[in-house]
Amino acid sequence: MDQLRLVSFIFIICTFSACSDRFDSLKERPQSVTIVLSKANSSSTYQNFIQKLDTTIEINWVNAYTTPLSELDQELKNADGIILTGGVDIHPGLYDNAFDTIRCGTIDIRRDELEGAILEYALENGTPCLGVCRGLQFMNVYLGGSLHTNLPDTLSNIHRGLSGAVNHPIEIIKNIGVFKINVADILDPVSHHHQGISRLAEDLEVWAIAPDGLAEGVRHKDTIAHPFFVGVQWHPERSGDVNSLAIPIGEGFLKSVLNYE
Repeated sequence: MDQLRLVSFIFIICTFSACSDRFDSLKERPQSVTIVLSKANSSSTYQNFIQKLDTTIEINWVNAYTTPLSELDQELKNADGIILTGGVDIHPGLYDNAFDTIRCGTIDIRRDELEGAILEYALENGTPCLGVCRGLQFMNVYLGGSLHTNLPDTLSNIHRGLSGAVNHPIEIIKNIGVFKINVADILDPVSHHHQGISRLAEDLEVWAIAPDGLAEGVRHKDTIAHPFFVGVQWHPERSGDVNSLAIPIGEGFLKSVLNYE
């Protein structure tokens, strides 16, 4: 009888402990997070892309482009994650090619300066950062790399169609660990750009490429200081959920955001 009581007592203690651990885990999980967008678009595609992955998380979205500079520093301090969004061309003067603006489309110098300040903060503080299309390009330029000013002139014309967005294959060449991917997987996401990485910044490494060799996915080499500093040249927020890596990228970013301290 004493042995039976002892076994029962141990069972109750272990059960309570397990329940308590689960409860503590739930308590510790953030119920709300703040994500800074370098520039939001009118269709809210970035917000929808991330929010649908976990509707139980309340996300406070900050549009840095419309935030007064006097408030931006505090918003960055509050940020659990940053997305450098797609958009207009980066001024080629930032990669020592100032004379080549004629091959650029629209340029927004204020946005270049703004995203420089955002990246400076992200790199100093290890804030999870996802760069999309222009965002990947700006990561590379900010860290000392350069761009093809107009890909059809120097590499190929597969990245943008006459009427806009296209789909083209992308090959995974390296498993980077922050989201589930398989080396040699071939993706078929939405692409819409005429510029891309020419000289890769020394601090970055490539994990995905296009058929013409263009870098399509990059990350920071220092994964201790920067666990999630990832750029993609395509548009996961505009791609379907199948064969585009959209969900793994979004889930990997959101996981990093939830774990950021």
